[in-house]
Amino acid sequence: MLKHLEIHDCLELTSLSSRNQLPTALKRLVVRICPKLESVADKLQNNASLEHLEIWNCEKLKSLPEGLHKLYHLNKIDIWGCPSLVSFLDGGALPTSLRELSISYCEKLEALPNLTYLEILTIRECPSITSFPEEGYPTNLTSLSLSGMNICKQVLFGWGLLLRLMSLRDLWIDVDGGFPDWKLFPEEEDGKLMMMLPSSLTTLWICDFPNIVFLSSEAFQKLSALEQSWIWFCPKFASLPDKGLPPSLLELDVIGCPILKKHCKKGIGREWFKIAHIPRAQIDGRLGNMVWDMMISGYAHNAGWIFNTMPKEIVISTKDYDLHR
Repeated sequence: MLKHLEIHDCLELTSLSSRNQLPTALKRLVVRICPKLESVADKLQNNASLEHLEIWNCEKLKSLPEGLHKLYHLNKIDIWGCPSLVSFLDGGALPTSLRELSISYCEKLEALPNLTYLEILTIRECPSITSFPEEGYPTNLTSLSLSGMNICKQVLFGWGLLLRLMSLRDLWIDVDGGFPDWKLFPEEEDGKLMMMLPSSLTTLWICDFPNIVFLSSEAFQKLSALEQSWIWFCPKFASLPDKGLPPSLLELDVIGCPILKKHCKKGIGREWFKIAHIPRAQIDGRLGNMVWDMMISGYAHNAGWIFNTMPKEIVISTKDYDLHR
């Protein structure tokens, strides 16, 4: 019986099945680059074996099938580049088995489904999402990846404090040029941080803050478990925390921050002493540029996925070579 189905580059395909049903034993369904696809199936009530649903670049797809919430083995949904997708059916209900949800480049999607049981959540460039479900706060999240001004604003401020995510390890924030008033990350208001970062974080990636100049010493001193930090495309970024980065930090990658690059020149830059102890540190290094090229080409959802699958040997230690010349 058919358990694994992948469909790629079927430019005239409008539906997967004339009966609007899928094989009942199917465990994995992947559909990519079917620009005329309008329907995967009407209902999935007979597909209890399905574990993985992935739909990429299906421009005419307006909704996902009914019955997703009844698929008790489904653990991952990945939607990418479906600009006509408007909503999840069944009132946004998803199965309790779902652990990973990724939604990227779905410009018309206005509301998210129930997120209660998720461990990994990625939302990228979905500008019509202006709110989160009032119920179903995903307190078990271990990885959160956000891209786009609206979604970052809602999650970081309107959705409640990140401190509620006690298990969060990986946080990826790309504000897409938003928050122009921020000079400090996280910014302060009346002497208080506007956003508290969970102390459980081991990876923090921030991108495209146009005007931040400093990193907050107060915020970063509390990140006692932080091991990886990525800071990309913050053109005015000039100074690391006054009290230094957490001693737990093993890897630092900086791209597109020309002022900081100058200040981190080995031995003479005013910020050099703050990174000299980090085993792996790169300023506009080869690894970071490779990751960025792969991300914008759609080969991976975030830098962390690529970083964790790349050989560590290509990350050159600051102690072995001057990467800041």
